Amino acid sequence: MSNAPHDGRSPIERSGFSYLPGFISAAEAEQLIAYFAQLVPLWEHRHHNDAHARPGDHSRRLTRPVYWLGAWQFACLGYYAEPHHREDRCVRAEPFPAVMRTILDRLWPSLRDHDPDLDDVPNSCLINYYGREIGDGPPVDYARLRMHRDGEPGPVVMLSIGQPGLLEFIDPEQSEAPELAVWTRHRSVSILSGPDFKDRLYHRITEVRHGRQPEIGCQLDGFEVRRVSVSFRTVPSALILDFDQLSAASRELVRDYVRQLARGSSHFGEQLARE
Repeated sequence: MSNAPHDGRSPIERSGFSYLPGFISAAEAEQLIAYFAQLVPLWEHRHHNDAHARPGDHSRRLTRPVYWLGAWQFACLGYYAEPHHREDRCVRAEPFPAVMRTILDRLWPSLRDHDPDLDDVPNSCLINYYGREIGDGPPVDYARLRMHRDGEPGPVVMLSIGQPGLLEFIDPEQSEAPELAVWTRHRSVSILSGPDFKDRLYHRITEVRHGRQPEIGCQLDGFEVRRVSVSFRTVPSALILDFDQLSAASRELVRDYVRQLARGSSHFGEQLARE
């Protein structure tokens, strides 16, 4: 198997992995860019502070600002993952905009090919902003995503908007070299599922190319975006809680984040008011 990156210009179909270049229309991409520009993403820390971290953990900031729709999985609560990390983790977030729902509905036949038992499209998504921080010193580039696996049940769908990002799949127990690497291009869609691409292999973004078009705005001062990815996952609806339904300890861990979100989101303002 060749380890040379796929250039992302043509489709890829493998058991458990589909790459669909140009699946998102130009008009849909413009709507998505406008939507991303009006959100106010968060810089989250892996842990709220060192007092809540487990031995050996560090309260480091995530490598990129993020925004969740459907269900917010705060990093300090630990991301949802079957079978043990289920309870008290997912806070109800805003619904998907119409353009995302349209894209997911159009993907339905492909999703059913990946999982014939699927009964609906994913109900949660993570929006990742890739770019660099501009301050008084030299710019710091944050256009990467650490090696990880997504633990929610069912296929994972990833939309790519902006500059190409190098998506790598790796089994660190077997080799340091990726088993597959793809330059995910503007308006492309990737789908992961099954025992190999979702359960065995880790995936990561190691590089995002530089370019001027398309231009992607951002509400964060001092942050320049050049790629946005949206990864859709499925969380059992019964486990998506309003903020006031979280345990008291979890509410305290994420309260400051929810207050930040409420400044730009009436939904999270209402979540605070419910408490």
